[in-house]
Amino acid sequence: MSIITKFVLLVNVNLALVCYNINMKKNRLLLSLLIIGGVLCILYAVGNTVYENYQIQQGILGLKNDITNMAQANKDLSAEILYYQSPSYQERIAREKLNLQKPGEKVIVILPEAKAKVVKEDPYVKLTNPQKWWLFFFKV
Repeated sequence: MSIITKFVLLVNVNLALVCYNINMKKNRLLLSLLIIGGVLCILYAVGNTVYENYQIQQGILGLKNDITNMAQANKDLSAEILYYQSPSYQERIAREKLNLQKPGEKVIVILPEAKAKVVKEDPYVKLTNPQKWWLFFFKV
């Protein structure tokens, strides 16, 4: 509960007691208004505290999820590091990238088949220059 809320509550209680002692019948309405004001101040302070607690709990849950995700990512990266340090991976990379081979091993390279290129004849090659100009201007 904040200091301002405590102060307002204390003032309300003191005023209520003064009003009660002075003239109970005459100030009954004022007394009930002061009590209602004090209760509303207390409810506001409690509601504000509950809302702040809820926000803090949501933040904690989000951070716990982040921790879980980061721990899983850390495990995955550790497994990946172990894989990259393994002899089988190093041998595979040496074979693929550096074209190395074991002693006594023969390497066979399979080349892709060469595809036959289809040459398309240009129909305009056989035409004379005036025929080409005629087609350029009048062909639809």
